[in-house]
Amino acid sequence: MALVRFSLVLLLAGMSVPVALGQTADRPETVPDTVVQRVSSAFQSGDAQRLLTPAADRVEVSLFGTRTFYSSAQAFYVLRKFFEAHPPTRFSLADTTGAGTSSFLRGRFEHTRDERTLEVYVRLVRHSGDAWHLHEVRIGAGVE
Repeated sequence: MALVRFSLVLLLAGMSVPVALGQTADRPETVPDTVVQRVSSAFQSGDAQRLLTPAADRVEVSLFGTRTFYSSAQAFYVLRKFFEAHPPTRFSLADTTGAGTSSFLRGRFEHTRDERTLEVYVRLVRHSGDAWHLHEVRIGAGVE
């Protein structure tokens, strides 16, 4: 159900990008490989600080369906506690998608706590310059 909801959000976000008269629609911005690598390595090593550098002032964190907005400092402690409770063994990036100035990363997080692989969704938004700020992290039940 969460995947369907996420897909619907992506579809609606893509449809809401305004196009000025006389211009062709630009492709959505794609997040640079360096940013993708930073996010992937943060999950691989369980490094909340690296994941949140840089982050928006308010970050949405959803763990197993419980969704809350936190300041970036609070999000650090929540994610650090998550990584302590679920030490990573492997993270694999499944895909990236862009919509306007946002980019979405989806991956699978394997950890030592149990055999269940967790699905990870990350939303990054490009702010002024080249900075991509983390706005949202969702971690939930995945495949067995």
